[in-house]
Amino acid sequence: MSEIGFGIIGCGNIATIHAKAIQAIPEARLKAFYSHSQPKAERMAQQYQAECKTSLERFLEHKDIQVVSICTPSGTHAELGIKVAAAGKHVVVEKPIDVTLENAQMLIAACQQARVKLAVIFQSRFLPSVQILRNAIDRGRLGQLIMGDAYVKWFRTREYYEAARWRGTLALDGGGALINQSIHTIDLLQYFAGPVASVFGFAEKKLHPYIEAEDTAVAVLKFKNGALGVIEGATSIRPGFSRRVEIHGEKGSVTLDGNDITAWKVADTDEEEEQLFRLKERDLSNGASDPMALDINGHRRQIEDLIEAIRQDRPPMIDGTEGLKALELVLAIYRSARDKVLVEL
Repeated sequence: MSEIGFGIIGCGNIATIHAKAIQAIPEARLKAFYSHSQPKAERMAQQYQAECKTSLERFLEHKDIQVVSICTPSGTHAELGIKVAAAGKHVVVEKPIDVTLENAQMLIAACQQARVKLAVIFQSRFLPSVQILRNAIDRGRLGQLIMGDAYVKWFRTREYYEAARWRGTLALDGGGALINQSIHTIDLLQYFAGPVASVFGFAEKKLHPYIEAEDTAVAVLKFKNGALGVIEGATSIRPGFSRRVEIHGEKGSVTLDGNDITAWKVADTDEEEEQLFRLKERDLSNGASDPMALDINGHRRQIEDLIEAIRQDRPPMIDGTEGLKALELVLAIYRSARDKVLVEL
């Protein structure tokens, strides 16, 4: 295919990022929008010179759409994705893949049965700094891992939650600060340090009593490779700080602050590695206090990967199985916090 047509379901904040990312890819064409809010869909369609469909059925019948981005509340992802797959179109779903493992697994199965690709948005994995650190870990540069920590101390206003009533609800958001704001960084932590064996967590409301879910959470982890770690996730910390991942091994330590490696303390670092870890990312995303402080570069890279996966008939870099990992960990923390028990994964 010389050109791949895209459609977008949902017309909230994240749909804007998808639309801009799609338009930045030469071989991608944004064809249509659909939303329960017809006025929003009409505005988006006019802004991006695409069609506005008045029903999901008409949207899915669009013959020039090969890929659909699902940008709706998290608890609707699987339901919509299954319908998209049944229509024979490839699926891009925003994080998290859904809010329950059962729904997520049904979506994965539906895409497999329809023989369409499924990509789950975790655009941070495409950052150059992330790939540099992952490569160093894979090459054994840090040696046996000892600790892996993730910190997402962000701030959200009351107006943020009230602007979209699904935010902070169990049914449609699946939870609060962990499953929504922190899940990208949690995904990076398990991408670096590997699968988690067991977890004990706490999740509470500290600043936003009017939401259903947590705005502050902590967890202690034991990874399957024997390393220990912590996760701190919040939307209650003023004024909000850049997210941070710290990986410590027997041969040294690396810190990822925001999108850049800010500390590289690894034994026998050579000149080539010095140049690599000083590489600064032009993606200026920083959701510490502004949920719309997002650059399109990560989404663009991930959508480009999906296009190549379609053309080469291979799995996307972050398919349904990969996208499930962070959700499984978050839900284990929630279960631990609710039942006050150590949860083994």
